[in-house]
Amino acid sequence: MSNWLDSHCHINDEAFRDDLDEVLNHMAENDVLKAMIISSYIEDYQFGLTISHPDITFKHALGIYPGDVDDVDDELFERYAELCKEENCDAVGEIGLDYHWNKENRERQLEIFRKQVELAVSLSKPVIIHSRDAIQDTYDILKQYPVRGVMHCYSDSAEMAREFVKLGFFISMSGTLTWKNAKEPLRVIREVPLDRLLIETDCPYLTPAPNRGKRNEPAYVVYTGKKICEELSLEEEDFKKQLNRNYHELFGL
Repeated sequence: MSNWLDSHCHINDEAFRDDLDEVLNHMAENDVLKAMIISSYIEDYQFGLTISHPDITFKHALGIYPGDVDDVDDELFERYAELCKEENCDAVGEIGLDYHWNKENRERQLEIFRKQVELAVSLSKPVIIHSRDAIQDTYDILKQYPVRGVMHCYSDSAEMAREFVKLGFFISMSGTLTWKNAKEPLRVIREVPLDRLLIETDCPYLTPAPNRGKRNEPAYVVYTGKKICEELSLEEEDFKKQLNRNYHELFGL
């Protein structure tokens, strides 16, 4: 029997500090036995490395979030780079571009994004990409580099998803797929080959139905996975096996 997995979670976030053990046990009870912990801050990354559960395998990523680029000087960038070089760090991310919340600093975002992609290439590590209202610039940069990775919490068109797949990227779907207005995400899962698909929570955000309005947690990734099986008429065991193959191909065993 294969297990479910969460390819992008923030259980190192303050939102989980009071009941983290309960959250981890809930993961195990729901057969979510692998998770990638994403850190945008060094302190969160260091805390994430201490998270453990006997039944769950964790991987770790660190990257400068696009919303934070104005606070990053050369010294801080080097601190991130040195930690990314360590064996504990499995991926560089989440990194990317966000023109929704940050419209005035595009050039700085582009600069830091390029530097982090170049870092990942130099380390032969995958990237985890955040892109909001910036999909064309994101694509134009990534196609310039021999880099592999995943489009996290993908929310753009099915047509662009196909273009990222051509670059060798995985497409990760979140709980938004289960929402009532999820027309385009449903198109995306029909266009993306199963061997390029991942699922995630992005917890504590983007809680899937039927728990929308509550804090998200890794156990809820099962709702997204089951929704994909329902929409694509897949056997759950077959889909879980494929998810595990995809996860291991991208992030290693």
